[in-house]
Amino acid sequence: MKAFTALILAIIIVLIITSPTLAYDESSVGVKKGDWMEYNISITGTGAPPPTHDVNWMRMEILPVQGAAFPVNLTARYSNGTLGSAIWEFNFTEGNVGGWLIIPSNLSPRDTFYDSSPHTGKPVNVTVQSQEQKTVLGASRTVTYGNDSFRHKEWDKATGMFVGSSERIKNVTNKDGWYIEDLTVTIEAIATNMWSPDPFLGVNLMVVFYGLAAVIIVLVVLILVSRIIGARTKETEKLTLSPSLQGKLAALTIIIVVLVEVGIILFFPFYEIGISFAEFNLIMQTLWTGLVLVSMWYRMRGNYFVHEITMLIVMVAWLVGFTAVMFMGPLSSFEMYFGTTLRWIMNILHAVFSIPALIFGLWLVVLWRPGSTSFATKSRRIAQLAWIFWIPSYVVGVLDGILLYTTIFG
Repeated sequence: MKAFTALILAIIIVLIITSPTLAYDESSVGVKKGDWMEYNISITGTGAPPPTHDVNWMRMEILPVQGAAFPVNLTARYSNGTLGSAIWEFNFTEGNVGGWLIIPSNLSPRDTFYDSSPHTGKPVNVTVQSQEQKTVLGASRTVTYGNDSFRHKEWDKATGMFVGSSERIKNVTNKDGWYIEDLTVTIEAIATNMWSPDPFLGVNLMVVFYGLAAVIIVLVVLILVSRIIGARTKETEKLTLSPSLQGKLAALTIIIVVLVEVGIILFFPFYEIGISFAEFNLIMQTLWTGLVLVSMWYRMRGNYFVHEITMLIVMVAWLVGFTAVMFMGPLSSFEMYFGTTLRWIMNILHAVFSIPALIFGLWLVVLWRPGSTSFATKSRRIAQLAWIFWIPSYVVGVLDGILLYTTIFG
């Protein structure tokens, strides 16, 4: 009898150790509702991917977590610019790990996780093979690695989210009959709200954003107070620059602004410091808004040349930056702009204020002529309308950025 009891206990212990349904509990889930991560996807090689997998960007957002199970809203952008979305169900106790997209958190080398995906042919325990400390999206993170015969995955250890992968698919016919000759799919994380980037060169860029926003508020107050108390000087400050030299300086300003901004767009390490290009553009828009107010301040002081040069910088930089955002980020898709009612409202409001602000800003720039004596009178009303529309346009843009990149509004 004692021998039989000992045998039963041994069997129970073995089952507890080896059973995948008991291996992971709620504590192994390193993600929470509202966490998200975005990825760039590149596909190279011979042949073409199936239309259902021909994507170049995706976003995963975690929905409510219940124990070891949670749904994920996965949005993908196809190469033709359209968006698709689906809810994927994850459950660590059942082995639903979505092709190793999210695994249990805090797994170390030689630890395993359960994968019951039909892609593996049969349920398997996948072993984490190694780990290292590396910079991911601007922050120092512990990254773990795992692979099988065709894929190599990298995960953020603390959360279990995959941050990069490489998969080679060769001589495969999928269930729909599409033949894949030889393709390599590389995925790289580009943005997340799950951690904050370490300071870049000792400076946190979001602190820069908040600082610039504070400067804008101060400038608005100063301009309004100056208007109210009649502090505008009656003495006109004139530069001794000749009209010819003013024109050359204006042309040089355009060239420099275009070259500098294109250089930043091409070579600035956006993803390495943990922000997307759209987020960086928001910081720059804050700077441009501050320059608009500085420009109007110089105009009030009667220095119309400096007023025009600063407005020229703003308009050229804005046009280059806006064009880059439209073509470089996931915001270039119509569905991303107007995917929800709140996004509809925010973007319509943005357009209501931004379009007039840009029209009046460009009008103000085009109207100026070096050495003109009539510019001040002709442009007075246009200048007023430009900055009156610009401020609410910037405010709505900031709110829209918060809506897109944070969970403040749900």
